[in-house]
Amino acid sequence: MEATIVLVLFFTFLVGGMMLALAMGYRSIEESRIEQRPERHVQPAPVAYVVAGHGFFESAADRTPASPAITFDDALLAQLERHVRAEQAAVSQFVHFPSVDSLYSSSGTSLRAH
Repeated sequence: MEATIVLVLFFTFLVGGMMLALAMGYRSIEESRIEQRPERHVQPAPVAYVVAGHGFFESAADRTPASPAITFDDALLAQLERHVRAEQAAVSQFVHFPSVDSLYSSSGTSLRAH
Protein backbone atom coordinates (compact mmCIF):
# COMPACT_ATOMS: atom_id res chain seq x y z
CA MET A 1 0.00 0.00 0.00
CA GLU A 2 2.78 2.43 0.87
CA ALA A 3 4.58 1.59 -2.38
CA THR A 4 1.42 2.46 -4.33
CA ILE A 5 1.16 5.85 -2.62
CA VAL A 6 4.82 6.56 -3.33
CA LEU A 7 4.37 5.54 -6.98
CA VAL A 8 1.26 7.73 -7.36
CA LEU A 9 3.07 10.69 -5.79
CA PHE A 10 6.07 10.14 -8.06
CA PHE A 11 3.92 10.10 -11.20
CA THR A 12 1.95 13.11 -9.96
CA PHE A 13 5.13 15.13 -9.53
CA LEU A 14 6.46 13.85 -12.86
CA VAL A 15 3.34 14.82 -14.81
CA GLY A 16 3.04 18.11 -12.90
CA GLY A 17 6.66 18.96 -13.67
CA MET A 18 6.18 18.21 -17.36
CA MET A 19 3.06 20.40 -17.47
CA LEU A 20 4.91 23.19 -15.71
CA ALA A 21 7.77 22.94 -18.21
CA LEU A 22 5.33 23.05 -21.14
CA ALA A 23 3.50 26.07 -19.72
CA MET A 24 6.71 27.99 -19.07
CA GLY A 25 8.00 27.14 -22.56
CA TYR A 26 4.76 28.33 -24.13
CA ARG A 27 4.89 31.53 -22.10
CA SER A 28 8.46 32.31 -23.18
CA ILE A 29 7.58 31.66 -26.83
CA GLU A 30 4.60 34.03 -26.63
CA GLU A 31 6.70 36.72 -24.92
CA SER A 32 9.32 36.50 -27.68
CA ARG A 33 6.58 36.77 -30.34
CA ILE A 34 5.20 39.89 -28.66
CA GLU A 35 8.65 41.48 -28.55
CA GLN A 36 9.29 40.72 -32.23
CA ARG A 37 5.91 41.96 -33.45
CA PRO A 38 5.94 45.51 -34.83
CA GLU A 39 3.63 47.92 -33.07
CA ARG A 40 0.51 48.83 -34.97
CA HIS A 41 -1.81 51.62 -34.04
CA VAL A 42 -5.33 50.74 -35.10
CA GLN A 43 -7.86 53.51 -35.49
CA PRO A 44 -11.28 52.52 -34.13
CA ALA A 45 -14.15 52.60 -36.62
CA PRO A 46 -16.47 55.59 -36.40
CA VAL A 47 -19.66 54.99 -34.44
CA ALA A 48 -21.84 55.80 -37.43
CA TYR A 49 -20.05 53.15 -39.47
CA VAL A 50 -20.58 50.51 -36.80
CA VAL A 51 -24.24 51.42 -36.40
CA ALA A 52 -24.85 51.35 -40.17
CA GLY A 53 -24.10 47.60 -40.25
CA HIS A 54 -22.52 47.15 -43.64
CA GLY A 55 -22.35 43.71 -45.20
CA PHE A 56 -19.89 41.11 -44.00
CA PHE A 57 -18.41 40.38 -47.42
CA GLU A 58 -18.15 44.00 -48.48
CA SER A 59 -14.61 45.07 -49.26
CA ALA A 60 -12.95 47.84 -47.28
CA ALA A 61 -12.71 50.07 -50.37
CA ASP A 62 -16.49 49.91 -50.90
CA ARG A 63 -17.26 50.97 -47.37
CA THR A 64 -18.11 54.58 -46.72
CA PRO A 65 -19.09 55.80 -43.28
CA ALA A 66 -22.74 56.66 -42.88
CA SER A 67 -23.86 60.05 -41.73
CA PRO A 68 -22.94 60.58 -38.08
CA ALA A 69 -26.43 61.79 -37.17
CA ILE A 70 -28.46 58.98 -35.61
CA THR A 71 -32.18 59.61 -35.45
CA PHE A 72 -34.68 57.73 -33.33
CA ASP A 73 -38.13 56.82 -34.50
CA ASP A 74 -40.38 58.40 -31.88
CA ALA A 75 -43.45 56.39 -32.89
CA LEU A 76 -41.59 53.11 -32.61
CA LEU A 77 -40.14 54.18 -29.27
CA ALA A 78 -43.61 55.06 -27.96
CA GLN A 79 -44.97 51.71 -29.17
CA LEU A 80 -42.12 49.91 -27.43
CA GLU A 81 -42.79 51.82 -24.21
CA ARG A 82 -46.52 50.93 -24.33
CA HIS A 83 -45.65 47.28 -24.92
CA VAL A 84 -43.21 47.18 -22.00
CA ARG A 85 -45.74 48.81 -19.68
CA ALA A 86 -48.45 46.32 -20.72
CA GLU A 87 -46.04 43.41 -20.14
CA GLN A 88 -45.13 44.80 -16.72
CA ALA A 89 -48.83 45.02 -15.82
CA ALA A 90 -49.36 41.41 -16.92
CA VAL A 91 -46.38 40.27 -14.86
CA SER A 92 -47.53 42.12 -11.75
CA GLN A 93 -51.01 40.59 -12.17
CA PHE A 94 -49.45 37.12 -12.32
CA VAL A 95 -47.28 37.83 -9.27
CA HIS A 96 -50.23 38.98 -7.18
CA PHE A 97 -52.76 36.41 -8.49
CA PRO A 98 -50.82 33.42 -9.89
CA SER A 99 -52.72 31.11 -12.17
CA VAL A 100 -52.09 29.18 -15.36
CA ASP A 101 -54.45 31.46 -17.29
CA SER A 102 -52.66 34.63 -16.20
CA LEU A 103 -49.30 32.99 -16.91
CA TYR A 104 -50.10 32.30 -20.56
CA SER A 105 -52.35 35.28 -21.26
CA SER A 106 -51.13 37.92 -23.65
CA SER A 107 -50.65 41.52 -22.62
CA GLY A 108 -52.83 42.73 -25.49
CA THR A 109 -50.05 44.47 -27.36
CA SER A 110 -47.74 43.27 -30.06
CA LEU A 111 -44.57 44.76 -31.44
CA ARG A 112 -44.62 45.51 -35.16
CA ALA A 113 -42.33 47.78 -37.12
CA HIS A 114 -44.12 50.11 -39.52
